[in-house]
Amino acid sequence: MTSFLWHRVWPAPEGLPARQVYAWIVDEDARVLLLEMPGGWNLPGGTPEDFDGDWLATLEREVLEEADVTVRDVVPLGYQEVRPEAGKPFAQLRVAARVDQWLPATPDPDNGQVYPRVWVPLGEAAERLGWGDPGHAQAAAAAQVALTLYGFAAAAPIAQGDRAASTPVMQLV
Repeated sequence: MTSFLWHRVWPAPEGLPARQVYAWIVDEDARVLLLEMPGGWNLPGGTPEDFDGDWLATLEREVLEEADVTVRDVVPLGYQEVRPEAGKPFAQLRVAARVDQWLPATPDPDNGQVYPRVWVPLGEAAERLGWGDPGHAQAAAAAQVALTLYGFAAAAPIAQGDRAASTPVMQLV
């Protein structure tokens, strides 16, 4: 069984390699950008490549490749500790961001697919993603950033569900 443990702290510990970075891209209507991918919905983001300088370079590249947007005002939210049934634990970094440029949809260079981009109410995103309590905690953290740093008042009801930094949230799959 694989476990997912959300931590509302940054950065991930040094001994826990960051193998993925994903963005909760939010707008002034308290919606988040999701991609419809084979197998279900996902946030834009992905895996670092050798040529990426850091997690931000990975995020910017992956969001452009998958969602055809550029981002601004990127704010770290925390990390999700993944403990696979087989293999070593790793971190999935999570950030909040805003759209800088919305570009025409193009095929993902990794597989040639064009992913439909959908704005989903932030309060419904965790259910659509199927991420359970960790997803709800991440959505609340993104809403908190949207409210306090971006000034998006519509995010206030979701931001009230933000969990304390010292309270990890777990899901078993």
